[in-house]
Amino acid sequence: MADMLGNALSALTSYQRALATTSHNIANADTEGYSRQRVDFATRVPQQMGDLSIGSGVTLSDVRRVYDEFAGQQLRSASGAFSQLDNYYQLASQLDNTLSDSELGLSAALSDFYDSVQNLANDPASLSARQLLLSEAESLSGRFSQFASQLDTLDTDINNRIQASVNDINDLAGQVAKINSSIAEAQGKFGSVPGDLLDQRDQALLKLNELVNISTVEQDDGSVNVFIGNGQSLVLGEKSNSLHTVRSAFEADRLEVSTSTSETGIISDVINGGSLGASLSFRDGLLSDTRNELGRIASAVASSLNDQNAAGLDLYGQRGSAIFAQPAPTAIAATTNDGDATIAASLNDVSALDGRNIAMRFDGMNWQFNDAGTGQSLSNWTGSGTAADPFVIDGVSISLSGSVVAGDRFLVKPTESASANLTVVMSDPAQLAAAAATRSGASSANTGSASISETLVVDPNHPNLTDAVSISFLDASTYSINGAGSYSYAPGEAITINGNTVTITGTPAAGDVFSITENTGASGDNRNMLAMADVESLGILSGGSASVKDAVSGLVGDIAVATRSAELNRDAQQNLLTQAQATVESISGVNLDEEASNLLKFQQAYQAAAQAASVANQLFQSLIGAIS
Repeated sequence: MADMLGNALSALTSYQRALATTSHNIANADTEGYSRQRVDFATRVPQQMGDLSIGSGVTLSDVRRVYDEFAGQQLRSASGAFSQLDNYYQLASQLDNTLSDSELGLSAALSDFYDSVQNLANDPASLSARQLLLSEAESLSGRFSQFASQLDTLDTDINNRIQASVNDINDLAGQVAKINSSIAEAQGKFGSVPGDLLDQRDQALLKLNELVNISTVEQDDGSVNVFIGNGQSLVLGEKSNSLHTVRSAFEADRLEVSTSTSETGIISDVINGGSLGASLSFRDGLLSDTRNELGRIASAVASSLNDQNAAGLDLYGQRGSAIFAQPAPTAIAATTNDGDATIAASLNDVSALDGRNIAMRFDGMNWQFNDAGTGQSLSNWTGSGTAADPFVIDGVSISLSGSVVAGDRFLVKPTESASANLTVVMSDPAQLAAAAATRSGASSANTGSASISETLVVDPNHPNLTDAVSISFLDASTYSINGAGSYSYAPGEAITINGNTVTITGTPAAGDVFSITENTGASGDNRNMLAMADVESLGILSGGSASVKDAVSGLVGDIAVATRSAELNRDAQQNLLTQAQATVESISGVNLDEEASNLLKFQQAYQAAAQAASVANQLFQSLIGAIS
């Protein structure tokens, strides 16, 4: 009877705990990150009675969570990748919407401006057409400024995202450290860890990985160490290390992620994965490239239109003046520099601009130039950096004044601020130079059949552009210029003089004279305005291989491709995440039907054990009664 009662009581205790575990599973069926728990039964050590071994009941050997480490790692990886791609797509789509709008986008703004140029070319003496062109120039300037403002707003949004991510990372790291402490304590006291604690830590690690890519190393006491970036520790056992946001040494409105409260601990360039990694990679990649390319287009627009206007004459008979203020590069000295050197930069060749920012560093003996975005070393620079002999790189002249010491750094942004700084400086529509600066002519006394083309101004900055030029033929195959020299004549061959180009065709006779003179009194001449209308399609960028129109199409197209690619990658990763979640759920999730079945099974077993205990009690009472 004692054996029977002991067996029954052990069963009662075991099945009571089994019922408690089942009810715990049911209660947490909708708890995020909860892994169902399962009880394991084992027989107790049997009693030896002579040659017989009599069973002594049941014991609850373990209550363990149903969890697969590999499936959990797959879920963490898929979740982090999705968070990164989703955040990147959200930012890219905002950028795409900013520039690709068919009515408010960059292409539409440039199209409206060049339409007004063509309109003036059709009626070069019209003051209303001239005023319309200046109005469209103001609109174009405003559109570029608006784009720059929208990019700045996106930059502010990214700063907010970075700050929020850092705050969340610090909170979650603190949670992991605290749970580590509880796990280590349980491991030391009881030799096992409650599944609920492990679930809580796994959930914190999952959310942490959604913010930034992490790696973990489990310790002997059950705690885990967490690392980010290139091995920077975020959690070491029971201690968490906080991340901070600090201001960039070059830009006060740019947040960087640091392991300390100073610029020396910046790790932004090694952080990857998660929403934080997406924010940083988007800002330093697509957003920066877009701002620089937009500025490169603005610089090209200002330079090309100003040069073309200077190649003509306005209604006052004067050479055309600047329509736009030429945006200047931004040059910044790091706030951490020990020297007192200041830096200045100016554009000297728009066609050489390539849209990258230039990082400069002095090592005490030599200068180092790098692509600020990729870190790639640049060797295509010349000069010594003085005002008389400036550094020249990527179409920019850079000079420094003051003392430079080893370790001093500088940042040059050739085009980043150009979009915001594109402004119209012309206010008088009569100053628009519709007429060409020069014209050609043939002497009425010529006897040959040769004719001369209209002049084409190829160098509006030539100091002798409008000086009178006489081309006199000595015979049918040679000519002189202004009575000097003897040049071979080939029909149709370009002749360039003082920044003007003409071609002569046909057969000249000895004594035939052709001239190039200033184009005075030609208010109806539209040649320069026609040339200005063609500027949009001229190769003035990338060493002469790309036009403004090409650059705009390329910019809008690249952003659209990047956005579409981000969307496709995000959607594909969403499917992988769904599969990983389903796998974990199939292993660790609570199935209420299964738990209901277990509940009934354990209830019946408990009731049977109770009945066995009751029978044992009755037998015992009968025995006591018989003895008494």
